[in-house]
Amino acid sequence: MSKPSYNFVDATFYFLKVFGQRPLSVAWIGLWQVLLYAGFGALMLYGFWPLIQLVIEYGGKGEPTDAEMAQAALQGMGFYMLGILGILISALMIQGAWLRLLARDQVVGGLPIRLGADELRLLVVNIVLWLLIMAAGVLTIVLYAVVNAGFAMGGEPGGVAVQALVNTLLTVIVIVGWIIFLLGLAPATALTVRQRGIKVFDGFAAAQGVMFWMFLSYVVLFFAILLAYVVLSVMQQAFLMIGSSELVGALISFEQTSDPDLMMEALLDALNSPLFWAMAGIALVLQLIFDIFVQGSWMGVGAYVAVRHDGGFAPDTPLEAPAASVGQAPSEG
Repeated sequence: MSKPSYNFVDATFYFLKVFGQRPLSVAWIGLWQVLLYAGFGALMLYGFWPLIQLVIEYGGKGEPTDAEMAQAALQGMGFYMLGILGILISALMIQGAWLRLLARDQVVGGLPIRLGADELRLLVVNIVLWLLIMAAGVLTIVLYAVVNAGFAMGGEPGGVAVQALVNTLLTVIVIVGWIIFLLGLAPATALTVRQRGIKVFDGFAAAQGVMFWMFLSYVVLFFAILLAYVVLSVMQQAFLMIGSSELVGALISFEQTSDPDLMMEALLDALNSPLFWAMAGIALVLQLIFDIFVQGSWMGVGAYVAVRHDGGFAPDTPLEAPAASVGQAPSEG
């Protein structure tokens, strides 16, 4: 099957293109991503809440007993571990949901996330990719060690200058090698979901002939995300400044008194301000939306290459079966 040409704009902003074609699908998956992460984050906060209460209760008024601290810490660690496990499982399900949309133009009817065949295959592929990257990192360290050990054993005049030159050339080769290696692995997860099979090294075939353009896509995405982050940070700071007027007053009071009781009271009064929490909530929502678009955009290049590899360049060209939209029964994974 002949591959279409690499459309640089479509590849770089593939997630935004999918968002433009299927905004409700993106919003539906994004909503569940926020709910899952927020839910498990709240679970961890709930676990550590007794410890926080102890700090507030005893602030400036002595210290809690060892038994109280131990009980609160153990509860916090237990809920923290549960929360981390939940977030890891959620990340796998969310990755599957996004890649079904990006690579198969499919959103599972009803609940868009699940633990099914796609997620099990993704788990295997993610573990293998992690092991490959770790192994490549070890090999890189060993390579530098072997090369520099050879110079250390040689001890010839002018060896330092030659060693510096060789290390410079080696660094260039290593950087190029890492770029090719990572670009070849980039489509692996999308191919795994699109072709419903474990695909680790197939990404090199999918990326063949377009690695340079893929690299440029990631570079453009990096700077676009960086610029968007700067804009987001300015907006968040503006909202927080609006909501933190009482906090500023509390900080000023900290400078005017050394009484810990008065300082704690001023801080608690400031944190009880509805305006502060409203503005903080807006800043948090903006951050969550930004994170969704960053994650989707970064996965989008690999997904575009995977779809292109199968002869299509748009998400509405499914590989094996008609796409299932929200509310439709999913095809078997």
